[in-house]
Formats: sequence, structure tokens, C-alpha cells
Amino acid sequence: MTRHVFEVYIKTTPEKLWQALIDGSMTEKYYYGSRVESDWKNGSSYKYIGGDGTTLIDGTVIESDPQRRLVTTFNPHWSLDEDNSVYPESRVTFEITPAGEACKLTIVHDELVAGNPMTDGFFGGWSEIISGLKTLLETGEPLVIDTAGDQ
Repeated sequence: MTRHVFEVYIKTTPEKLWQALIDGSMTEKYYYGSRVESDWKNGSSYKYIGGDGTTLIDGTVIESDPQRRLVTTFNPHWSLDEDNSVYPESRVTFEITPAGEACKLTIVHDELVAGNPMTDGFFGGWSEIISGLKTLLETGEPLVIDTAGDQ
């Protein structure tokens, strides 16, 4: 098993950062156009719904401490492993730490399968999501990333 760890400082309040993480009208602006849905209580389910109505990710809320910490399981539905099997459940932890006029957001995606191509893909995905979240909260505008030049 392996893990990805991300830290970013965002000029915002813990309240606004928390809201951006749990509010579907916000996530659709930085999380690949998907709306997250849940009541965010411990043990509740959550899911990210794509623009076409399909579930992209779902899981269970393991821990919800508003404006401080959110821990969920993570089950991707957009792709299958090389052998046509579903990627195993992993875990995502969001930690919000006030830092003056900013907040430090730490995201840990762990319990990942080492060497799996999807595990590597998650790293790039999180980088784009976090960049979009930071841009949205600091400017009020969504970040448009043109990945066509990456090919």
C-alpha cells in the first residue's frame, strides 16, 4: 500500500474551505464538474455525481469534524483496472489548519495499490482539484486547465 500527501495554503477561512469541500454547488466548479452529495455525518454515504448523472466516486464518511477534518473511503467508478476489476477502496483525509489569514489544507489519499496505473493517475487528479479549489476560493473564479498540450 502507498499514499499521496498534498499540502497547500489557501487564503480563506476554515468555514469557507469546509463549505467548498462539502457543498455540491462548489465542488462542480473545481472537482471535474461533479456535485458531491451527503449529509456528512459519521457513517453516512457520499457520492460525486458527474454532469451526465453518473456516479464518479462514492464512499462512506468515516469522520466528520466540521471546519477541521473529514475522512472518507474512496471508491472510483470511472475506470477499471487492467484486468477489468474495480480499483480497491482507499481512504481520503482532509485536514484544515488555520494559519493567520490562510488555511493549510492537507489531503492524504492512502491505502492505495502501489504500482497500479490508477494510483499514479490519482496524483495528477488531486493536483488539478487542489489547484482549482485554491483558485476558486482566492479569486471567486473557476480554474480552466487545458490539458490538451500534455499529449
